[in-house]
Amino acid sequence: MLRQIFLKKRPVSRSSPQRFLSTEIRSIDMRGLTKSLEISGDINKSVHDNRSICTDIVDCLSHTGFLYLQYSPISPNIIRKTMQASTWLFELPEAEKNHLAGSGIGGAEYHSYYRYMHKGGSQDNIEAYNLCNDNVHSTLELRKRYYELAGFEKEWMPTGRRNSWPQDARFRSVLLEYWRQCEYLTGVLFASVESACGMNLGTFAEKHTCNDHTLELKKYPAISQEFEGSVRIDEHADLSTFTILIQDAVGGLQIYDMREETWLDVPARPDAVLINSGDFLRDFSAGKFPSTRHRVVAAQGESSKVDRISCVFFASPDWHARVEPLLEVATAEEADCTGHVLEQQQGVAVSSPAHEPHLAGDRMPM
Repeated sequence: MLRQIFLKKRPVSRSSPQRFLSTEIRSIDMRGLTKSLEISGDINKSVHDNRSICTDIVDCLSHTGFLYLQYSPISPNIIRKTMQASTWLFELPEAEKNHLAGSGIGGAEYHSYYRYMHKGGSQDNIEAYNLCNDNVHSTLELRKRYYELAGFEKEWMPTGRRNSWPQDARFRSVLLEYWRQCEYLTGVLFASVESACGMNLGTFAEKHTCNDHTLELKKYPAISQEFEGSVRIDEHADLSTFTILIQDAVGGLQIYDMREETWLDVPARPDAVLINSGDFLRDFSAGKFPSTRHRVVAAQGESSKVDRISCVFFASPDWHARVEPLLEVATAEEADCTGHVLEQQQGVAVSSPAHEPHLAGDRMPM
């Protein structure tokens, strides 16, 4: 069984070209839907009564995989407090931040706070603070069923991790409230996609019962002028179902448009949260929603002289959830434009899944 842990079988993956139907990241005004949620408290009723907004969400995501949401259920007040709390955390003395590195269980393998050098090298020492579900003693409680299904013997199951918090209880209170509101928005997005696509309501929720998500705060330090415009985080796609991002005005996020073969800036907007579909939504949707590659580059001009702060919520399926298409792709042309894999068979483009059906935990880092 020791061999299985280190040689865990991964699902067969095929290359996944991505193209956009549009290079514009659109903005959706959720005011009507959010107001309905406040009045009724019923997500399913609210999305039913605001189907046009749901349709707009699906249309935007299927074109670029990214969209701005204005007047979302995440309150501007909690966004402001979360950004302030993030800045406060990274300004703590080094000794206090280093004390947060250990999670209390799992040893040195798990860290709540850590630093790392990425594409920017030693000139770009990025700081990060990572949170998991705070309602369990260890993430093992959320993943034990997966380990059992995968054939792990009990003594070889990873011990999991838990959060390590600063002493100031106000920080914890703010971050947990932001987490709660991100969870709620995720549920609204699930119901919106289900409603607009004619799916049974609750289909996505059944794949996300454990709330085994991740919230990551990051500080990109100001860098010297010679590194302006350089890559700080290399291009990647998110291993998530949905990703929710808030960031300060410094910016630096870019997405890649394969049609134009160029990188497009994604401006920071104080009036909206940024949503993107990840690898799991791409596979659940049979490629209808692309998992668009993106990166972070160093700001230029005056913005390069200040730190960049971002807060990223990764909504992920249960590790034991089966990942397979939950809806059909209409045409090969749609599949081609949204990032679905195309194979050439006797000169004809044929769509195929990005991965064979598998358990979500097969793709998760241990």
